[in-house]
Amino acid sequence: MNLSKNIRVFVATALPFVMSSLPVWAEEAEAGEKGGLPQFDTSLFPEQIFWLVVSFAVLYLLMSVVALPRVARTQGNRKNVIAAEIDAARKANDTAQATSASVVKSLGEARSKAQSSVSAMLVEVAEEASQHHAAKEKELLRRLHRAEEDIAVTREAAMNEVRASASDLANAIVGKILASQGRVGA
Repeated sequence: MNLSKNIRVFVATALPFVMSSLPVWAEEAEAGEKGGLPQFDTSLFPEQIFWLVVSFAVLYLLMSVVALPRVARTQGNRKNVIAAEIDAARKANDTAQATSASVVKSLGEARSKAQSSVSAMLVEVAEEASQHHAAKEKELLRRLHRAEEDIAVTREAAMNEVRASASDLANAIVGKILASQGRVGA
């Protein structure tokens, strides 16, 4: 369909040129020996002006009826397509901005939740550490007390042993001194 329109336009455009050259060909055939360019022959000026007016009128009609409306339609379609694409781009931009704002808001909420969770965990860990520290301290104090009791018992036993040894030693020394005096005095 589009091809047949193109052919019609071509024929309609070429027809005036072909028809304008027909009188020249006919005259050439009649003149035969006449030389030179027919455009400069003043006797042919009225015919050339006639065909110029006919060609101009046909071309003017073709341009105003066929070509220019198509150009105007194409420009109108392009304007519509460009306007539609600009509207679509604006809508996409608005959607992207709304989505970006939503993501930023969600990210902020997630950060605050994460921060509160971390704070709660830190408090819990600190509390557990404090309880664990208190339990270890209590255990160490209990061991220290038991060690002090063991040291006191061991010291008492050592003191008793030292007293017993000192008493035995004193008895042995006194016995030796008496025995040496008894030998000396006897």
